[in-house]
This record gives sequence, C-alpha cells and structure tokens, in this order.
Amino acid sequence: MMDDWKVSAYRDPTNGLGVWVYYENPAFPDIHMSRCVDDATRDHMATNDRTAYYFGNNRPPTFNNATVPEHTRIALQAAWRDYYTVM
Repeated sequence: MMDDWKVSAYRDPTNGLGVWVYYENPAFPDIHMSRCVDDATRDHMATNDRTAYYFGNNRPPTFNNATVPEHTRIALQAAWRDYYTVM
C-alpha cells in the first residue's frame, strides 16, 4: 500500500540534479520505486541490482528488455500495483 513505501537513503551517483526520488517497502526487499520529479511518465519499479525495470505508466506497460524473467516481471508488477494502492 502506498503508505508502506518510504523514501530511501539511496543516492544515485549519476543523479546529480536530484530529479529522482527512490522509495522502498520491506514487503518488496529486492525492488525500489523510482519517481522522476520532472516527468511522471519516467516513473518505474526496478530491481535493486538495476537489471530489470517496469514502466507501468506506459501504454501498454513495458519492461526495459524482453529477457526479464517471468518471476521478476510478476514481482515488479505487484510492487507497482501495491505502490498505487490507497486505503
């Protein structure tokens, strides 16, 4: 649920301008949410090793590449849905 996602302490060395904010949720320990402060269409869920990305705002939603394993796809989509769940 959205309230469970907290701003993380992660600092991306390539994010010098601070356009990204990162969120984490203990229910999804290997995944983080990346929010772009300038362009919400760039928001995505990603694995913490930054090998798999899910862009849920795209129509249709997309992954960064076709080789993302099915179990990772399912986890990223579940995290995306969880982030946008409001009670």
